[in-house]
Amino acid sequence: MRTLVLDAFSGISGDMFLGALFDLGLSKKAFENELAKLQITGYQVQIKKASHSSIYGTNFDVILADHQVKDNGITEHGHHHGRSFATIKQLIEASELSNSIKRRALKLFQAIAQAEAHVHQQKIDEVHFHEVGALDSIVDLVGAAIALDLMKIDQIIVNNLADGTGTIKIAHGIVPVPVPAVIQLRVGTKIPVQIRSEVKTELITPTGMALVKCLANEFNVNPAGVLEQTGYGFGNREIGSLNALRASIYSTLLSNQSVNQEHDQVMLIETNLDDVTGEQLADGIAGLIERGAKDAWSEPIMMKKGRPAYKLCLLADPAQRQILVKYLFAKTPAIGVRYQLLKREIMQRKVKLVKTSYGKIHVKQLTYGEVTKLSLEHQELAKLAALNQRPLVDLKTEILAELRQIKQKKGI
Repeated sequence: MRTLVLDAFSGISGDMFLGALFDLGLSKKAFENELAKLQITGYQVQIKKASHSSIYGTNFDVILADHQVKDNGITEHGHHHGRSFATIKQLIEASELSNSIKRRALKLFQAIAQAEAHVHQQKIDEVHFHEVGALDSIVDLVGAAIALDLMKIDQIIVNNLADGTGTIKIAHGIVPVPVPAVIQLRVGTKIPVQIRSEVKTELITPTGMALVKCLANEFNVNPAGVLEQTGYGFGNREIGSLNALRASIYSTLLSNQSVNQEHDQVMLIETNLDDVTGEQLADGIAGLIERGAKDAWSEPIMMKKGRPAYKLCLLADPAQRQILVKYLFAKTPAIGVRYQLLKREIMQRKVKLVKTSYGKIHVKQLTYGEVTKLSLEHQELAKLAALNQRPLVDLKTEILAELRQIKQKKGI
């Protein structure tokens, strides 16, 4: 499982969100290729590395052609310069974007449209407003859905979400912070927002609040897994301190993580289940792996009264015990567990993404003293075998032979 953690200490906006994801390594080419499926023109995507408060990150911006106006709130009656929600919906549904991207993008647009319609006492279909109509907002919201799909994000955690105070000038004059659309988006939710009284402007835009409302799975929690990387997306307002959204990716896929020691301690956790279905058992094992278990499996056993049953077992870092035990109680019929600490001897492991003639693949270099070997991830092999129309067994043999040659020539 890949978790995106947003540390929104300076609020959140669409450009800050995308800037942070590009700073994490989102491919501009892949992003623009997907965005082109909307078949809209009149803009360019600008991505620039920058430094703020001696911290390097990324600025994301949408440059509009022909002096087009960026989003600036709902338009006045009779001045429909923006696209309506109905037009945007039709545009997305008619595109060649994947169904998952379409669903996520439409959810974001609908949330903002409903908020603006409520604020201005109009039906959604009657509302023409720049917030969902301007090109930059279309790129921000559809782009967010595309970015999450390309980066294979499974869940999002938002921590330290903050907003400013005071007032701000929009299309209809001066309004208090948070602006009406933002406060309406919060109605009916328990989204926690800290107030930074020293900041006299908005930190959370309607687009940013829609991203939080529609995409966040949890708030103010510590993520499970290993921190893979961190990036920063910068905001455009001067607020007297670092105006950035920090984004971090945590992964519970332990098979692609480096191991530097040859021995460690793990916790063995077990529970006996005599009333579990095969489906529950499979889902339970998958859930444990997703939440950071190093391994999980089941063993057939015989319990009291001659009942056939299963022993569900897992290995984990001792620090993960409470999280995994809570999951066992919540998601399986378990009513008690037992655990013990075990010492392990393990091979050191380094993982690198290597380009082969069949495609890129993660290669695990395993060492223990003078013993060395290479290992490949089965799921990646299966994808490459399908892509190259080759039997998996043959492809694995050929890739390993190619990797040995690469290692001899220049090392992996």
